[in-house]
Amino acid sequence: MDTQQTLSSLGFEQTLLQILRTLHPRRAAQIVDFARWLQTQPAVDENGDEKISADELEREEKAWEQTYLANRDHFRDMARQALKDLETGETLEMVIENGKIAAR
Repeated sequence: MDTQQTLSSLGFEQTLLQILRTLHPRRAAQIVDFARWLQTQPAVDENGDEKISADELEREEKAWEQTYLANRDHFRDMARQALKDLETGETLEMVIENGKIAAR
C-alpha cells in the first residue's frame, strides 16, 4: 500500500470513528454489521472498482428493476408490515456473525 492510500485509509478510519462516537450503540452496531457484510462481497480491483463488467452490471440492474416492478405492491406491503412490527416490538435484530446472518 503506498503512502497516499495509507493516508486515505487513515482518513476514512478517523471519519468512521468520529461518526460511530456520535451514534446510539444500536446504530453503531448496525454500522459494524454492514461493514462485516461488505467483507463478504466481491473483491475490488486496485482502482476500487468491483470486478464486474458493464454488461453484467446492466443485466443485473435490469433484472432487479423488473423484479421490483413486478412485485412493487408486495414489497410495499412487506415494508408496511416491517414498520408495524418495529413499532410493536415484534422484530429481531439481524447481525452478521462469522460471515453468517443471525437474529438476536
